[in-house]
Amino acid sequence: MDESLESRVRHLRAVEGLSIRQIATALGIGKKKVNRVIRQQKVQKPPRQGILAPYERLIEQWYLEHPYLHAQQVFARLQSYGYPGSYVMVVMHTRKYRRTKTGTVYHELEFLPGEEAQVDWMQWKTPFGVVYGFVFILCFSRYLFVRLYPRSTMEFFLAGHIEAFKEIGGVPHQCTYDNLRSVVIKRSPEVKFNAQFLDLSRHYRFSIRPCTPGRANEKGRVERVIRDVKDFLRVTSARDLKDLNTQLTLWRHQRNRKEHRRTGKPPADLLTQERLIALPQIHAKPYRVLIAQVSKTGFVEFETNRYSVPPSGPTCEIFAYPEHIEIAQQGRNIATHKRVFDRHQKIENPLHRERLIRITPHYKYHRIHQLMSGMDSSVRHFLACAAGDGQDTVAVAYELFRLLRQVSREMLMSALREANQCGICKVKYLVQLLKVPHPSQGNPVYPQDHRLLDITYEGRDLSEYDHRC
Repeated sequence: MDESLESRVRHLRAVEGLSIRQIATALGIGKKKVNRVIRQQKVQKPPRQGILAPYERLIEQWYLEHPYLHAQQVFARLQSYGYPGSYVMVVMHTRKYRRTKTGTVYHELEFLPGEEAQVDWMQWKTPFGVVYGFVFILCFSRYLFVRLYPRSTMEFFLAGHIEAFKEIGGVPHQCTYDNLRSVVIKRSPEVKFNAQFLDLSRHYRFSIRPCTPGRANEKGRVERVIRDVKDFLRVTSARDLKDLNTQLTLWRHQRNRKEHRRTGKPPADLLTQERLIALPQIHAKPYRVLIAQVSKTGFVEFETNRYSVPPSGPTCEIFAYPEHIEIAQQGRNIATHKRVFDRHQKIENPLHRERLIRITPHYKYHRIHQLMSGMDSSVRHFLACAAGDGQDTVAVAYELFRLLRQVSREMLMSALREANQCGICKVKYLVQLLKVPHPSQGNPVYPQDHRLLDITYEGRDLSEYDHRC
């Protein structure tokens, strides 16, 4: 239907007041066409004054000055001017002003076997605390290594590299990183690398390549795989960090044996084609060095926890490893403790208080009982069991203290746990487990050939030696 005929239909309906049948008869067209024209006719309504109309000038001025303002920023500014509306209204109204970033096209990166690996940290929150994931992927084979740690400090960063190199059986020629403080100290006026990390790269003979700031596409392989790791962690529950690492390792091995969507081969198979640098004979040690003050009570503080040291000078060095810490003074190791990741804990070795105990003999046995009880829950359980058998817990603690002087702390704790499980709270049983002489004896010699104990010889006069000279 042409425009003139539509106008005649609307005129006959609005001015002449004819019915649909009368209009169809007068114009010689069907009633359906007449009805469609009448229904399509729209009544022009006056424009509605929106709630953002008074602020239109301000919004336009803000976007002229800052073209990439977010709707949330505009909403916050409008609230300071008394805007009573909702955030959704601001989002819809500012859509015409907001500029969308144009899509960027990148060259597809290709890598030779063994050429490069990409490394990055990730963070994940669990019911037992925040954990940090060290993510390492070979660019050619896409072989993935992931390990979760309780911290993201230098010792764990170094340990992640060493464990990854051990698993893949070599070292890539180059590793690419984001601008981490563990790698890059500063970029201007020239790139300055972390000295300790440079030592690791020199030890394993790989080059360091920091990404250009703001260009995450330069390490797109590790960025992409971090999303997959987070998807796995999102549906995984674990009791502790060890359990979570076990499940993550199983998932990672399955992924490495699965055919990759781009290469068409499993990363574990392509790993054999990687031309990696051979591993050194001796691996580097992952640690971080800190200077600490020794308190008057013989403790050093590290990560809010207090670790005991024997009587020493006012300052010392703490070598923080992933599993333990070593405390040194003037280049000599004076104490070693298992690292604790809880907060505000006291870790004390009773042997560090031996000198103080000799100074105060009247308090000796009670102090030893106090030190041994505070050393571990296994000791407290053993002493409680001994008290139930009618033994003197102070004397038992003293015997345990003497055992501690002959064996390591780990060996003693292992024997105590086994004795507690068997319900045998006797020091003699511990002596049999540890295969050491009973602490009440001196220090006897037990030769393999018992006949050596019966050997006798005739002594010589000292003058014979003078005559020979």
